[in-house]
Amino acid sequence: MILVTGANGAFGRLVVDHLLTRLPAAEIAVSVRDPGRSADLAGRGITVRRADFDDPAALARALDGADTVLINGTNYGTEPARRGRQHAAAIDAVRSAAAKRLVITSYQDLSHCPMPAVADFPGTEARAMAGGTAATILRLSSVLDAVVARDVRWAMASDALVAPAGRARITPAAPSDLAEATARVLREPGHEGMTYELSGPDAIGWDDLAALAAELSGRDLRYRPAADDEYRAFALGLGFPEQALGMLLDYYAALRAGWADAATGDLARLLGRPPTASIDAVRQALAR
Repeated sequence: MILVTGANGAFGRLVVDHLLTRLPAAEIAVSVRDPGRSADLAGRGITVRRADFDDPAALARALDGADTVLINGTNYGTEPARRGRQHAAAIDAVRSAAAKRLVITSYQDLSHCPMPAVADFPGTEARAMAGGTAATILRLSSVLDAVVARDVRWAMASDALVAPAGRARITPAAPSDLAEATARVLREPGHEGMTYELSGPDAIGWDDLAALAAELSGRDLRYRPAADDEYRAFALGLGFPEQALGMLLDYYAALRAGWADAATGDLARLLGRPPTASIDAVRQALAR
């Protein structure tokens, strides 16, 4: 049996949908904090179990009988120290449950990511790989497309694409592609001990994003690099919450430093086909 944690979240749901295309529902279970929000999954024949990374006893019960477990580490808004403790508890619970395989989602291009908000992921990866249960690490960001799509939306609401990205380039992948690759790793043998960098297939820049905004709006919109202070005022003027601005500026600082700018072939290899182009991943995010 394959168990997917965090299945009420957008990414977890996508993974389950892809598993269902190849496996009977009886071979899939999910753990969620609120089973009441998973009635549709139960209606499709999937076993729904209540679990919380902060509740070891409930987590142990949820893992009963699971051979392969996905620790879905896409809870990006959680404070790093707390998330690190949660993931450590989940990894330990998987080992105690004697599952044969552990798959854990980590963060894209982690080795080059200076953001404080992801400081816990290296320790989580090391713990996952530290013996006991055969582990696979999937470095991905299922929200990177949405982060840069916001720049496109804001450009369409103003007279330019304003961002403190300098000449950075970025490799967002389509969440559906990432979820399909995750589902393949969960159901296929041969990925034990591997770390996969799941980027989009090509790097795009903010001039490309401005061109997309121009195409969609029918207006002449160009990219205008901005300093952090200018961008802060611009974002606040469009209603972005002030308490979240620090993390957003950290994103751009990391991008200017070269984070997430290199496309890898891992996603294509896992999918067995070309992934969605990075600019089209952003286009899809705009349509959601």
